[in-house]
Amino acid sequence: MTLEEFAKLVAQHDLTYMYSDDGRCYSRGSRELYAIKQAAESFSRDEVVRIWNAEVDRKLVEDVRPEFYWR
Repeated sequence: MTLEEFAKLVAQHDLTYMYSDDGRCYSRGSRELYAIKQAAESFSRDEVVRIWNAEVDRKLVEDVRPEFYWR
């Protein structure tokens, strides 16, 4: 997997899947996050944090961002 493919996975991921009442959405989001975490092991932490946190900044309002940032 390339860094660009990783960024695409992150961009397509529903960051708020865990709040869904639809079990299918929750399951899909959980699988996606697992795949993202697995892929992240192939890249430097700095790159992963940069890509993930940029998506958080792009998709979420400022007040809730801190709880979604990559740690």
